[in-house]
Amino acid sequence: MIKIKDIVICILCGTLVCAMGSCSSGKKQVNTKKTTTTKSKSSSNNGGSSKTLADERIEKPSASLSAACKKLGVSENGVGNSTLYIVSASWIGVKYKYGGNTKSGTDCSGMTGQIYKTVYNKSLSRSSADILTNNCTKIDKKKLREGDLVFFRTDGKKAKTPNHVGIYLKDNKFIHASTSKGVIVSSMTQDYYVQNYIASGRVK
Repeated sequence: MIKIKDIVICILCGTLVCAMGSCSSGKKQVNTKKTTTTKSKSSSNNGGSSKTLADERIEKPSASLSAACKKLGVSENGVGNSTLYIVSASWIGVKYKYGGNTKSGTDCSGMTGQIYKTVYNKSLSRSSADILTNNCTKIDKKKLREGDLVFFRTDGKKAKTPNHVGIYLKDNKFIHASTSKGVIVSSMTQDYYVQNYIASGRVK
């Protein structure tokens, strides 16, 4: 026969086991919630960090672009095609060589053609006159933008056919191969280039 005392002991033991199970379950739920919260916070922090780095990459010009613009004597603000400036800067100081188109020596159309091929993957005619005739649409000087070409007659003749070409950069500056100084950057506002200007062209 089951005694009342035994029944009471069973009831008490069962209550104690249930109570312990509830505490354990509750503890697990708290830990899970805490872990989830920490993970979410960590993900949020990583996302914020990535966004900041991306913004900085957009806002701050690369060191190579800054160095190139400094070498070319133009402002890095408003640069549209950084490759044009970086490639152009690598030609500064190359000596003039009639018929040349390498960094061992180049003439104006040779340098222009090589930069265009590298930056825009476009092939240009070999002479200044042919580039204007075959590869360009003439534009007004006031509408010049980076990458456009500028043409001059530098032999003192009154002919309207150009014998000299350069690539417009910005801030009224263009890069070209001078017969006396090699590859340099000059200003469109210099008297010599104002007087000998023939046309401006945008490559088709």
